[in-house]
Amino acid sequence: MQSKQNMRSKRTTMTSQSMNQISVNRSLIMIALAGSVLVLPACGAKRTGFWNKNKQSQLQLEQARHEEANARRSSYFAAESSDNTQVATAHSTTQPSTNAHGQTLKSNSPATINYALSAESKPGEFTPPTTTQETTASNTTSVASTSPSSPNTTTPGSSSIGSAKTDTSSDMQQLRMGTADQPKPVERDPYFAEDSKAPAALRSGDISAFVYANAMGVELPSESNSDATRATINVRQVTSSYAGSDFDPIVTPDGQHLIFASTQHRPTADLYIKSVNGSVVTRLTDDPAQDVMPAISPDGQFITFASDRSGTWDLYIMPFEGGKVVQLTNESANDLHPTWSPDGRQIAFCRLGQQSGRWEIWVKDVLADHGAQFIGFGLFPEWCPVAGTGIAGADQILFQRSRERGDRAFSVWTLDFNTNPGTAGRETEIATGPNQALINPSWSPDGNFISFAAVPNSESWSNQSTARPESSTIWMVSTKGTGKIKLTDGNSIDLMPVWGRNNDIFFVSNMDGQDHLWSMELSPAIRAASVMMPGINDSFANFPTESSPSE
Repeated sequence: MQSKQNMRSKRTTMTSQSMNQISVNRSLIMIALAGSVLVLPACGAKRTGFWNKNKQSQLQLEQARHEEANARRSSYFAAESSDNTQVATAHSTTQPSTNAHGQTLKSNSPATINYALSAESKPGEFTPPTTTQETTASNTTSVASTSPSSPNTTTPGSSSIGSAKTDTSSDMQQLRMGTADQPKPVERDPYFAEDSKAPAALRSGDISAFVYANAMGVELPSESNSDATRATINVRQVTSSYAGSDFDPIVTPDGQHLIFASTQHRPTADLYIKSVNGSVVTRLTDDPAQDVMPAISPDGQFITFASDRSGTWDLYIMPFEGGKVVQLTNESANDLHPTWSPDGRQIAFCRLGQQSGRWEIWVKDVLADHGAQFIGFGLFPEWCPVAGTGIAGADQILFQRSRERGDRAFSVWTLDFNTNPGTAGRETEIATGPNQALINPSWSPDGNFISFAAVPNSESWSNQSTARPESSTIWMVSTKGTGKIKLTDGNSIDLMPVWGRNNDIFFVSNMDGQDHLWSMELSPAIRAASVMMPGINDSFANFPTESSPSE
């Protein structure tokens, strides 16, 4: 009984399969006939070639479709529309497709599509591609730029991907492609803004202040975005008057006080004295005329200076603590810038010669009644604080002199002066510079070094309506012309250097916008100069000392 049921079931199954096979065959025959009937009128004489198109087998057709599908999946670009919806779009010769996604697509394909915004494009604008980039991966994919007017071309064994269609309306899609591998990547917007409403940190370019403001909610003062300039470091401000200028500094022999001229209380200059480390200022002279260029005797008892209180510039002397003033010179010529000899008996100064019309150097005995002696041409003489440093025991006098040709810029000179017979000679140029005027020379306490101010572009400076230079720097050089070192730097006007007694120097500068006195410690410069002059570190004393009995 069971075997009969099984045989019936088999017959039923075979009958069903036969009917299905007949139905399938009938469908295929109908499709084939329909295709031939539709193609026949269009093809005409080429009907035979239709059946052999590309001469590809079914397996080759399936492989080509598979490669084309892989190419579409491995290449993409993202389009950002006006409503921030990103659309992934690709075009092929067989099956165009458009897929919408809420997020930007990501790909691990090695192929690169050469679609990118140019650096000149603005947000909301798209620059169409102008070149074709071919890349090779596991399958060969040809990426070509196409337009609606040019048909797509297909190469056997490859697929062609066309460019996306873009809309020129206001809501056109903005194509954003990766450009890291491009020759000229798209430029990003700068971190900093020029908008006046932007935070100060962004306007100045100070990103650190901007980050702090975002983190802490407090806006910090920002640095300027101007070009950085050089400036003098390791300096200390010595005077700080609220009005006027401080100039012509000298240091007392013990190194504890500064004497200088200043216009801090009235338009004309008076002489003042203050402690090197203090802020208390004492006025030494009180005259409506100009009192300038002080010099102190080696024993620290007397001060000489130049003043025009008699109608012309003459030299005067007074006690160190101030008081009665005695006139030293009384000529019709102008006398300026006195300097004391090491023994305190004579004074050298400069005089504008009435016959020569040039600055001349004269020497006068302080106690004698006879007149002064002319010893040479020059300006701003400085007697060496150490006696006998010249040839045959002569003293040396430092001064500045202008060239007699070209731009007539100043250079630094010395001459030997023998006080006993009263003769001078052996003029020596210590320092000079091209396109520079070297002025305000000053001795170091041991007589081994000279400091001076260098004014650049001396020719243009001399042609200006004002005698004030645009900038100047302080330099140091040995008396042998070696170890030249620049002490100050920057765009400030640094003038009138004088030496202290503890390896320091005092000078006039407008670093803070006003002419004040500043100081600088010279130990680093002296160590640098000691490379050229061994043993120079021991050449400076803290203050003059008396010779011991054993000496």
